[in-house]
Amino acid sequence: MSAPIVLRHPQDVVNLVNSGRISGGKSHLVVVIALAGIFMDAYDFTSIAFGLSYVQEDFGLSPLMLGLTSGVILVGALIGSLTGGILMDRIGREKVFTADLIVLIIATILCAVAPNAWFFFIARFIMGLSVGIDYPVALSFISEYSAQRNKGRALNMYAPVWYVAVGSTFVLLLAGYFLFDAFSWDIGELWRVIVAFGVVPTIIVLVLRRKYLTESPTWLAMNADLHRAAAVLRRAYKIDVVVAEDAVLRMPHADRKLPARLAFGRLWQGKYRMRTILSLAVNFCQGGQYYAVGFSIGVVTQQVLGDTVLTGIVGPLVFNLIFGVGGGVLGVFLAPRVGVRKLALFGFCGTFTSLLVVNIFGKEPFGGAIWIAALFLGMFILSHASGPGTQGVVLATMSYPTSIRGAGVGFAQIGNRTGGTAGLVIWPVLTAAYGLDALLWLAAVPFLGLLCLLLIRWDPTHVDVDVDDYVENPAFTDTTTAAADEASGEGARA
Repeated sequence: MSAPIVLRHPQDVVNLVNSGRISGGKSHLVVVIALAGIFMDAYDFTSIAFGLSYVQEDFGLSPLMLGLTSGVILVGALIGSLTGGILMDRIGREKVFTADLIVLIIATILCAVAPNAWFFFIARFIMGLSVGIDYPVALSFISEYSAQRNKGRALNMYAPVWYVAVGSTFVLLLAGYFLFDAFSWDIGELWRVIVAFGVVPTIIVLVLRRKYLTESPTWLAMNADLHRAAAVLRRAYKIDVVVAEDAVLRMPHADRKLPARLAFGRLWQGKYRMRTILSLAVNFCQGGQYYAVGFSIGVVTQQVLGDTVLTGIVGPLVFNLIFGVGGGVLGVFLAPRVGVRKLALFGFCGTFTSLLVVNIFGKEPFGGAIWIAALFLGMFILSHASGPGTQGVVLATMSYPTSIRGAGVGFAQIGNRTGGTAGLVIWPVLTAAYGLDALLWLAAVPFLGLLCLLLIRWDPTHVDVDVDDYVENPAFTDTTTAAADEASGEGARA
Protein backbone atom coordinates (compact mmCIF):
# COMPACT_ATOMS: atom_id res chain seq x y z
CA MET A 1 0.00 0.00 0.00
CA SER A 2 1.51 3.36 -1.10
CA ALA A 3 1.99 6.19 1.36
CA PRO A 4 -0.55 9.03 1.25
CA ILE A 5 0.28 12.24 -0.58
CA VAL A 6 0.99 14.98 1.94
CA LEU A 7 -0.07 18.57 1.24
CA ARG A 8 1.83 21.31 3.03
CA HIS A 9 0.94 24.37 0.99
CA PRO A 10 -1.86 25.43 -1.43
CA GLN A 11 0.67 25.43 -4.27
CA ASP A 12 1.13 21.68 -3.71
CA VAL A 13 -2.38 21.17 -5.11
CA VAL A 14 -1.56 23.02 -8.34
CA ASN A 15 1.77 21.21 -8.70
CA LEU A 16 0.10 17.85 -8.11
CA VAL A 17 -2.56 18.35 -10.78
CA ASN A 18 -0.25 19.93 -13.35
CA SER A 19 2.48 17.33 -12.86
CA GLY A 20 0.27 14.51 -14.09
CA ARG A 21 1.11 12.34 -11.07
CA ILE A 22 -2.60 11.89 -10.41
CA SER A 23 -5.29 10.93 -12.91
CA GLY A 24 -8.37 8.79 -13.23
CA GLY A 25 -11.25 8.63 -10.79
CA LYS A 26 -13.96 11.13 -11.68
CA SER A 27 -11.53 13.71 -13.06
CA HIS A 28 -12.00 12.58 -16.66
CA LEU A 29 -15.77 12.65 -16.18
CA VAL A 30 -15.53 16.27 -15.01
CA VAL A 31 -13.75 17.14 -18.29
CA VAL A 32 -16.41 15.27 -20.30
CA ILE A 33 -19.20 17.14 -18.50
CA ALA A 34 -17.46 20.45 -19.19
CA LEU A 35 -17.18 19.51 -22.87
CA ALA A 36 -20.88 18.69 -22.85
CA GLY A 37 -21.41 22.34 -21.98
CA ILE A 38 -19.54 23.30 -25.16
CA PHE A 39 -21.81 20.90 -27.09
CA MET A 40 -24.91 22.69 -25.79
CA ASP A 41 -23.43 26.10 -26.58
CA ALA A 42 -22.81 25.10 -30.20
CA TYR A 43 -26.26 23.55 -30.52
CA ASP A 44 -27.99 26.65 -29.18
CA PHE A 45 -25.97 28.93 -31.46
CA THR A 46 -26.84 27.00 -34.61
CA SER A 47 -30.26 25.48 -33.92
CA ILE A 48 -32.03 28.61 -35.12
CA ALA A 49 -29.88 29.20 -38.22
CA PHE A 50 -32.07 27.10 -40.50
CA GLY A 51 -35.28 28.74 -39.31
CA LEU A 52 -34.37 32.44 -39.58
CA SER A 53 -36.27 32.89 -42.85
CA TYR A 54 -39.33 31.31 -41.23
CA VAL A 55 -38.90 33.47 -38.14
CA GLN A 56 -38.83 36.52 -40.41
CA GLU A 57 -42.04 35.41 -42.10
CA ASP A 58 -43.84 34.44 -38.87
CA PHE A 59 -43.03 37.63 -37.02
CA GLY A 60 -43.03 40.02 -40.00
CA LEU A 61 -39.46 41.15 -39.41
CA SER A 62 -37.73 43.73 -41.56
CA PRO A 63 -34.22 42.83 -42.85
CA LEU A 64 -32.73 45.10 -40.18
CA MET A 65 -34.74 43.52 -37.38
CA LEU A 66 -33.84 40.06 -38.66
CA GLY A 67 -30.17 41.00 -38.51
CA LEU A 68 -30.55 42.34 -34.98
CA THR A 69 -32.41 39.18 -33.95
CA SER A 70 -29.63 37.04 -35.43
CA GLY A 71 -26.89 39.00 -33.69
CA VAL A 72 -28.48 39.60 -30.28
CA ILE A 73 -27.33 36.18 -29.08
CA LEU A 74 -23.73 37.33 -29.68
CA VAL A 75 -24.33 40.47 -27.61
CA GLY A 76 -25.77 38.35 -24.82
CA ALA A 77 -22.86 35.93 -25.08
CA LEU A 78 -20.36 38.78 -24.79
CA ILE A 79 -21.99 40.15 -21.64
CA GLY A 80 -22.35 36.62 -20.26
CA SER A 81 -18.66 35.84 -20.86
CA LEU A 82 -17.51 38.97 -19.04
CA THR A 83 -19.82 38.58 -16.05
CA GLY A 84 -19.46 34.80 -15.93
CA GLY A 85 -15.68 35.02 -15.96
CA ILE A 86 -15.64 37.38 -12.99
CA LEU A 87 -18.29 35.40 -11.09
CA MET A 88 -16.49 32.09 -11.43
CA ASP A 89 -13.24 33.62 -10.19
CA ARG A 90 -15.08 35.04 -7.17
CA ILE A 91 -17.57 32.33 -6.11
CA GLY A 92 -16.24 29.23 -7.85
CA ARG A 93 -16.69 27.30 -11.06
CA GLU A 94 -19.28 24.76 -9.87
CA LYS A 95 -21.93 27.22 -8.62
CA VAL A 96 -21.82 29.32 -11.78
CA PHE A 97 -21.99 26.21 -13.97
CA THR A 98 -25.16 24.89 -12.31
CA ALA A 99 -26.99 28.23 -12.27
CA ASP A 100 -26.09 28.79 -15.91
CA LEU A 101 -27.72 25.53 -17.00
CA ILE A 102 -31.00 26.42 -15.33
CA VAL A 103 -31.07 29.78 -17.11
CA LEU A 104 -30.27 28.04 -20.42
CA ILE A 105 -33.21 25.65 -20.04
CA ILE A 106 -35.61 28.53 -19.37
CA ALA A 107 -34.26 30.60 -22.30
CA THR A 108 -34.51 27.64 -24.69
CA ILE A 109 -38.16 27.05 -23.83
CA LEU A 110 -38.96 30.75 -24.20
CA CYS A 111 -37.33 30.83 -27.65
CA ALA A 112 -39.28 27.78 -28.82
CA VAL A 113 -42.69 29.13 -27.76
CA ALA A 114 -42.09 32.81 -28.60
CA PRO A 115 -45.42 34.35 -29.76
CA ASN A 116 -43.95 37.54 -31.25
CA ALA A 117 -40.74 39.23 -32.38
CA TRP A 118 -39.84 41.07 -29.18
CA PHE A 119 -40.49 38.03 -27.00
CA PHE A 120 -38.19 36.02 -29.27
CA PHE A 121 -35.58 38.81 -29.29
CA ILE A 122 -35.40 38.92 -25.49
CA ALA A 123 -35.33 35.13 -25.19
CA ARG A 124 -32.42 34.97 -27.66
CA PHE A 125 -30.55 37.57 -25.61
CA ILE A 126 -31.04 35.54 -22.41
CA MET A 127 -29.89 32.41 -24.25
CA GLY A 128 -26.76 34.32 -25.30
CA LEU A 129 -26.11 35.30 -21.68
CA SER A 130 -26.18 31.68 -20.54
CA VAL A 131 -24.04 30.48 -23.45
CA GLY A 132 -21.52 33.24 -22.74
CA ILE A 133 -21.32 32.36 -19.05
CA ASP A 134 -20.71 28.73 -19.93
CA TYR A 135 -17.59 29.44 -22.02
CA PRO A 136 -15.10 30.55 -19.35
CA VAL A 137 -16.46 28.07 -16.80
CA ALA A 138 -16.27 25.02 -19.07
CA LEU A 139 -12.82 25.92 -20.40
CA SER A 140 -11.48 26.58 -16.90
CA PHE A 141 -12.75 23.21 -15.66
CA ILE A 142 -11.02 21.45 -18.56
CA SER A 143 -7.75 23.27 -17.93
CA GLU A 144 -7.79 22.88 -14.14
CA TYR A 145 -8.48 19.14 -14.26
CA SER A 146 -5.76 18.41 -16.85
CA ALA A 147 -2.05 17.88 -16.40
CA GLN A 148 0.17 20.55 -17.94
CA ARG A 149 1.32 18.28 -20.77
CA ASN A 150 -2.31 17.43 -21.62
CA LYS A 151 -3.95 20.87 -21.32
CA GLY A 152 -3.52 21.75 -24.98
CA ARG A 153 -4.90 18.41 -26.13
CA ALA A 154 -7.83 18.48 -23.70
CA LEU A 155 -8.79 22.07 -24.56
CA ASN A 156 -8.56 21.29 -28.28
CA MET A 157 -11.41 18.82 -27.79
CA TYR A 158 -13.48 22.02 -27.93
CA ALA A 159 -13.43 21.91 -31.76
CA PRO A 160 -14.62 18.36 -32.53
CA VAL A 161 -17.29 18.68 -29.84
CA TRP A 162 -18.43 22.01 -31.31
CA TYR A 163 -18.68 20.66 -34.86
CA VAL A 164 -20.33 17.42 -33.77
CA ALA A 165 -22.96 19.57 -32.06
CA VAL A 166 -23.43 21.71 -35.18
CA GLY A 167 -23.62 18.56 -37.31
CA SER A 168 -26.13 17.04 -34.88
CA THR A 169 -28.35 20.08 -35.34
CA PHE A 170 -28.50 19.46 -39.07
CA VAL A 171 -29.02 15.70 -38.56
CA LEU A 172 -32.09 16.54 -36.49
CA LEU A 173 -33.18 19.02 -39.13
CA LEU A 174 -32.81 16.35 -41.82
CA ALA A 175 -34.89 13.88 -39.82
CA GLY A 176 -37.43 16.60 -39.05
CA TYR A 177 -37.61 17.59 -42.71
CA PHE A 178 -38.63 14.07 -43.81
CA LEU A 179 -40.99 13.68 -40.84
CA PHE A 180 -42.76 16.97 -41.55
CA ASP A 181 -42.92 16.13 -45.24
CA ALA A 182 -44.40 12.68 -44.56
CA PHE A 183 -47.18 14.08 -42.39
CA SER A 184 -47.63 17.25 -44.48
CA TRP A 185 -46.88 19.44 -41.46
CA ASP A 186 -45.92 23.09 -41.83
CA ILE A 187 -42.14 23.12 -42.40
CA GLY A 188 -42.12 26.66 -41.03
CA GLU A 189 -42.66 25.24 -37.53
CA LEU A 190 -39.65 22.89 -37.67
CA TRP A 191 -37.33 25.49 -36.16
CA ARG A 192 -39.39 25.57 -32.96
CA VAL A 193 -39.06 21.80 -32.54
CA ILE A 194 -35.29 21.86 -33.12
CA VAL A 195 -34.77 24.74 -30.68
CA ALA A 196 -36.96 23.09 -28.03
CA PHE A 197 -35.04 19.81 -28.35
CA GLY A 198 -32.01 21.60 -26.88
CA VAL A 199 -33.68 21.26 -23.47
CA VAL A 200 -33.13 17.48 -23.53
CA PRO A 201 -29.29 17.38 -23.52
CA THR A 202 -29.21 20.38 -21.17
CA ILE A 203 -31.30 18.56 -18.56
CA ILE A 204 -29.12 15.44 -18.93
CA VAL A 205 -25.96 17.45 -18.37
CA LEU A 206 -27.53 19.29 -15.43
CA VAL A 207 -28.28 15.95 -13.74
CA LEU A 208 -24.75 14.69 -14.42
CA ARG A 209 -23.18 17.90 -13.15
CA ARG A 210 -25.12 17.85 -9.91
CA LYS A 211 -24.14 14.23 -9.33
CA TYR A 212 -20.52 14.08 -10.46
CA LEU A 213 -19.13 17.60 -10.83
CA THR A 214 -16.74 18.82 -8.14
CA GLU A 215 -15.24 22.25 -7.65
CA SER A 216 -11.84 22.95 -9.17
CA PRO A 217 -9.20 21.89 -6.61
CA THR A 218 -6.81 24.59 -7.81
CA TRP A 219 -9.49 27.27 -7.29
CA LEU A 220 -10.20 25.94 -3.80
CA ALA A 221 -6.50 25.91 -2.95
CA MET A 222 -6.25 29.54 -4.02
CA ASN A 223 -9.52 30.87 -2.60
CA ALA A 224 -10.67 28.55 0.22
CA ASP A 225 -8.43 26.33 2.33
CA LEU A 226 -6.20 23.29 1.90
CA HIS A 227 -8.60 20.89 3.63
CA ARG A 228 -11.41 21.59 1.13
CA ALA A 229 -8.99 21.22 -1.79
CA ALA A 230 -7.77 17.91 -0.37
CA ALA A 231 -11.36 16.65 -0.04
CA VAL A 232 -12.01 17.39 -3.71
CA LEU A 233 -8.79 15.63 -4.72
CA ARG A 234 -9.89 12.51 -2.84
CA ARG A 235 -13.33 12.59 -4.42
CA ALA A 236 -12.30 13.46 -7.97
CA TYR A 237 -9.10 11.45 -8.31
CA LYS A 238 -9.77 8.64 -5.79
CA ILE A 239 -6.36 9.15 -4.17
CA ASP A 240 -5.11 9.07 -0.57
CA VAL A 241 -4.15 12.63 0.28
CA VAL A 242 -3.69 14.24 3.71
CA VAL A 243 -2.97 17.74 4.95
CA ALA A 244 0.13 18.10 7.13
CA GLU A 245 -0.43 19.37 10.67
CA ASP A 246 1.93 22.29 10.09
CA ALA A 247 0.57 23.07 6.61
CA VAL A 248 -0.17 26.57 5.34
CA LEU A 249 -3.94 26.31 4.98
CA ARG A 250 -4.63 29.62 3.26
CA MET A 251 -2.70 31.89 0.97
CA PRO A 252 -1.54 34.77 3.18
CA HIS A 253 -0.95 37.27 0.38
CA ALA A 254 -3.29 35.98 -2.33
CA ASP A 255 -5.42 38.50 -4.20
CA ARG A 256 -8.54 36.42 -3.82
CA LYS A 257 -11.88 37.35 -5.34
CA LEU A 258 -10.75 40.50 -7.12
CA PRO A 259 -13.39 43.09 -8.06
CA ALA A 260 -14.11 43.22 -11.78
CA ARG A 261 -12.14 46.44 -12.30
CA LEU A 262 -9.00 45.01 -10.70
CA ALA A 263 -9.33 41.60 -12.36
CA PHE A 264 -9.66 43.07 -15.85
CA GLY A 265 -6.97 45.62 -15.03
CA ARG A 266 -4.50 42.88 -14.20
CA LEU A 267 -4.90 41.49 -17.73
CA TRP A 268 -3.16 44.64 -18.98
CA GLN A 269 -0.28 44.62 -16.51
CA GLY A 270 3.29 43.54 -17.24
CA LYS A 271 3.69 40.29 -19.14
CA TYR A 272 -0.07 39.74 -19.36
CA ARG A 273 -0.54 42.76 -21.62
CA MET A 274 0.79 41.18 -24.81
CA ARG A 275 -1.01 37.92 -24.06
CA THR A 276 -4.28 39.82 -23.76
CA ILE A 277 -3.70 41.73 -26.99
CA LEU A 278 -2.89 38.51 -28.84
CA SER A 279 -5.94 36.70 -27.41
CA LEU A 280 -8.20 39.57 -28.45
CA ALA A 281 -6.70 39.76 -31.94
CA VAL A 282 -6.86 36.02 -32.67
CA ASN A 283 -10.40 35.77 -31.35
CA PHE A 284 -11.54 38.83 -33.31
CA CYS A 285 -10.15 37.48 -36.57
CA GLN A 286 -11.41 33.94 -36.08
CA GLY A 287 -14.86 35.20 -35.09
CA GLY A 288 -15.03 37.49 -38.12
CA GLN A 289 -14.05 34.86 -40.66
CA TYR A 290 -16.22 32.11 -39.13
CA TYR A 291 -19.49 34.03 -38.98
CA ALA A 292 -18.94 35.57 -42.42
CA VAL A 293 -17.97 32.42 -44.28
CA GLY A 294 -21.00 30.57 -42.96
CA PHE A 295 -22.99 32.38 -45.62
CA SER A 296 -20.59 31.12 -48.31
CA ILE A 297 -21.25 27.51 -47.32
CA GLY A 298 -24.92 27.91 -48.11
CA VAL A 299 -24.23 29.72 -51.39
CA VAL A 300 -21.76 27.15 -52.68
CA THR A 301 -23.81 24.09 -51.72
CA GLN A 302 -26.88 25.57 -53.37
CA GLN A 303 -24.87 26.31 -56.52
CA VAL A 304 -23.61 22.73 -56.63
CA LEU A 305 -26.68 20.80 -55.46
CA GLY A 306 -29.57 23.17 -56.21
CA ASP A 307 -31.43 25.87 -54.31
CA THR A 308 -33.78 23.79 -52.14
CA VAL A 309 -34.62 23.39 -48.45
CA LEU A 310 -32.95 19.98 -48.48
CA THR A 311 -29.63 21.26 -49.84
CA GLY A 312 -29.71 24.01 -47.20
CA ILE A 313 -29.61 21.21 -44.62
CA VAL A 314 -27.36 18.62 -46.30
CA GLY A 315 -24.62 21.06 -47.36
CA PRO A 316 -23.79 22.45 -43.90
CA LEU A 317 -24.19 18.94 -42.45
CA VAL A 318 -21.47 17.54 -44.74
CA PHE A 319 -19.12 20.49 -44.25
CA ASN A 320 -19.36 20.42 -40.46
CA LEU A 321 -19.14 16.67 -39.91
CA ILE A 322 -16.35 16.02 -42.43
CA PHE A 323 -14.21 19.14 -42.40
CA GLY A 324 -15.16 20.65 -39.03
CA VAL A 325 -14.84 17.48 -36.97
CA GLY A 326 -11.84 16.38 -39.02
CA GLY A 327 -10.04 19.66 -38.39
CA GLY A 328 -10.90 19.52 -34.70
CA VAL A 329 -9.49 16.01 -34.34
CA LEU A 330 -6.35 17.12 -36.20
CA GLY A 331 -5.92 19.94 -33.68
CA VAL A 332 -6.28 17.54 -30.75
CA PHE A 333 -3.52 15.35 -32.23
CA LEU A 334 -1.14 18.19 -33.10
CA ALA A 335 -1.62 20.51 -30.09
CA PRO A 336 1.03 19.01 -27.79
CA ARG A 337 3.42 18.44 -30.70
CA VAL A 338 3.12 21.70 -32.64
CA GLY A 339 1.87 24.12 -29.98
CA VAL A 340 -1.06 26.50 -29.74
CA ARG A 341 0.60 29.45 -31.48
CA LYS A 342 1.81 27.53 -34.52
CA LEU A 343 -1.54 25.78 -34.95
CA ALA A 344 -3.26 29.17 -35.01
CA LEU A 345 -0.64 30.52 -37.41
CA PHE A 346 -0.91 27.58 -39.81
CA GLY A 347 -4.69 27.74 -39.56
CA PHE A 348 -4.80 31.40 -40.62
CA CYS A 349 -2.52 30.53 -43.54
CA GLY A 350 -5.00 27.81 -44.54
CA THR A 351 -8.09 30.03 -44.30
CA PHE A 352 -6.39 32.89 -46.15
CA THR A 353 -5.34 30.60 -49.01
CA SER A 354 -8.70 28.85 -49.15
CA LEU A 355 -10.61 32.13 -49.52
CA LEU A 356 -8.42 33.12 -52.48
CA VAL A 357 -8.92 29.75 -54.18
CA VAL A 358 -12.69 29.79 -53.61
CA ASN A 359 -12.81 33.26 -55.17
CA ILE A 360 -11.03 32.04 -58.31
CA PHE A 361 -12.83 28.74 -58.90
CA GLY A 362 -16.19 29.93 -57.56
CA LYS A 363 -16.49 32.04 -60.73
CA GLU A 364 -16.46 28.76 -62.70
CA PRO A 365 -13.67 29.54 -65.19
CA PHE A 366 -14.25 26.02 -66.57
CA GLY A 367 -16.75 23.22 -66.15
CA GLY A 368 -16.66 21.56 -62.74
CA ALA A 369 -14.64 24.38 -61.16
CA ILE A 370 -17.37 24.93 -58.59
CA TRP A 371 -16.52 21.54 -57.06
CA ILE A 372 -12.95 22.75 -56.50
CA ALA A 373 -14.38 25.84 -54.82
CA ALA A 374 -16.55 23.62 -52.63
CA LEU A 375 -13.53 21.50 -51.67
CA PHE A 376 -11.50 24.53 -50.63
CA LEU A 377 -14.42 25.94 -48.71
CA GLY A 378 -14.21 22.66 -46.80
CA MET A 379 -10.47 23.27 -46.36
CA PHE A 380 -11.34 26.66 -44.93
CA ILE A 381 -13.51 24.98 -42.29
CA LEU A 382 -10.80 22.39 -41.59
CA SER A 383 -8.09 25.07 -41.22
CA HIS A 384 -10.35 27.16 -39.00
CA ALA A 385 -11.30 24.21 -36.78
CA SER A 386 -7.74 22.99 -36.26
CA GLY A 387 -6.33 26.51 -36.13
CA PRO A 388 -7.61 29.85 -34.85
CA GLY A 389 -11.21 28.77 -34.31
CA THR A 390 -10.00 26.54 -31.49
CA GLN A 391 -6.65 28.04 -30.57
CA GLY A 392 -8.26 31.40 -29.83
CA VAL A 393 -10.10 29.99 -26.82
CA VAL A 394 -7.18 27.71 -25.90
CA LEU A 395 -4.76 30.64 -25.99
CA ALA A 396 -6.93 32.69 -23.63
CA THR A 397 -7.48 29.77 -21.22
CA MET A 398 -3.80 28.82 -20.95
CA SER A 399 -2.37 32.34 -20.74
CA TYR A 400 -3.57 33.21 -17.23
CA PRO A 401 -3.35 31.59 -13.78
CA THR A 402 -6.34 30.26 -11.83
CA SER A 403 -7.01 33.55 -10.01
CA ILE A 404 -7.75 35.50 -13.23
CA ARG A 405 -8.44 32.71 -15.73
CA GLY A 406 -12.17 33.41 -15.79
CA ALA A 407 -11.59 37.11 -16.36
CA GLY A 408 -9.06 36.36 -19.10
CA VAL A 409 -11.26 33.90 -20.99
CA GLY A 410 -14.29 36.16 -20.62
CA PHE A 411 -12.39 39.24 -21.78
CA ALA A 412 -11.05 37.43 -24.85
CA GLN A 413 -14.65 36.85 -25.90
CA ILE A 414 -14.84 40.59 -26.63
CA GLY A 415 -12.69 39.83 -29.66
CA ASN A 416 -14.72 36.77 -30.66
CA ARG A 417 -18.14 38.40 -30.30
CA THR A 418 -17.24 41.73 -31.91
CA GLY A 419 -15.54 39.91 -34.78
CA GLY A 420 -18.53 37.61 -35.15
CA THR A 421 -20.95 40.53 -35.11
CA ALA A 422 -18.86 42.35 -37.73
CA GLY A 423 -18.89 39.21 -39.88
CA LEU A 424 -22.66 38.89 -39.63
CA VAL A 425 -23.33 42.55 -40.36
CA ILE A 426 -20.63 43.52 -42.87
CA TRP A 427 -20.46 40.33 -44.94
CA PRO A 428 -23.93 40.66 -46.53
CA VAL A 429 -23.05 44.26 -47.47
CA LEU A 430 -19.79 43.18 -49.10
CA THR A 431 -21.37 40.32 -51.02
CA ALA A 432 -24.13 42.61 -52.26
CA ALA A 433 -21.55 45.11 -53.51
CA TYR A 434 -18.81 42.81 -54.81
CA GLY A 435 -20.34 39.36 -55.24
CA LEU A 436 -17.79 36.56 -54.96
CA ASP A 437 -14.96 39.13 -54.93
CA ALA A 438 -16.05 39.92 -51.37
CA LEU A 439 -13.92 36.91 -50.43
CA LEU A 440 -10.85 38.98 -51.29
CA TRP A 441 -11.92 41.54 -48.69
CA LEU A 442 -12.62 38.79 -46.19
CA ALA A 443 -9.14 37.34 -46.77
CA ALA A 444 -7.74 40.43 -45.06
CA VAL A 445 -9.12 39.10 -41.76
CA PRO A 446 -7.00 35.91 -41.51
CA PHE A 447 -4.05 37.86 -42.91
CA LEU A 448 -4.36 40.29 -39.98
CA GLY A 449 -4.49 37.37 -37.56
CA LEU A 450 -1.39 35.91 -39.17
CA LEU A 451 0.50 39.18 -38.74
CA CYS A 452 -0.45 39.40 -35.05
CA LEU A 453 0.87 35.89 -34.41
CA LEU A 454 4.12 36.70 -36.21
CA LEU A 455 4.60 39.88 -34.16
CA ILE A 456 3.62 38.50 -30.72
CA ARG A 457 5.45 35.23 -30.22
CA TRP A 458 3.68 33.97 -27.10
CA ASP A 459 2.88 30.26 -26.83
CA PRO A 460 1.53 28.91 -23.51
CA THR A 461 1.66 25.23 -24.54
CA HIS A 462 4.54 24.26 -22.25
CA VAL A 463 4.28 27.06 -19.68
CA ASP A 464 2.85 26.43 -16.20
CA VAL A 465 1.08 29.76 -15.71
CA ASP A 466 -0.51 28.64 -12.41
CA VAL A 467 2.83 29.29 -10.74
CA ASP A 468 1.98 32.99 -11.02
CA ASP A 469 -0.57 32.72 -8.21
CA TYR A 470 2.18 31.87 -5.74
CA VAL A 471 4.74 34.61 -6.37
CA GLU A 472 4.84 38.30 -5.53
CA ASN A 473 3.94 40.70 -8.37
CA PRO A 474 3.18 37.91 -10.87
CA ALA A 475 2.59 40.28 -13.79
CA PHE A 476 6.17 41.49 -13.48
CA THR A 477 7.85 38.19 -12.52
CA ASP A 478 9.15 35.81 -15.18
CA THR A 479 7.79 32.39 -14.22
CA THR A 480 7.84 30.87 -17.71
CA THR A 481 9.56 27.59 -18.50
CA ALA A 482 10.42 26.10 -21.88
CA ALA A 483 7.91 27.17 -24.48
CA ALA A 484 6.55 25.52 -27.57
CA ASP A 485 9.20 27.26 -29.66
CA GLU A 486 11.99 25.42 -27.84
CA ALA A 487 12.63 23.30 -30.93
CA SER A 488 13.71 26.42 -32.75
CA GLY A 489 15.62 27.67 -29.72
CA GLU A 490 13.54 30.82 -29.35
CA GLY A 491 11.66 30.11 -26.10
CA ALA A 492 8.48 31.70 -24.87
CA ARG A 493 7.99 35.41 -24.72
CA ALA A 494 5.13 37.10 -22.96
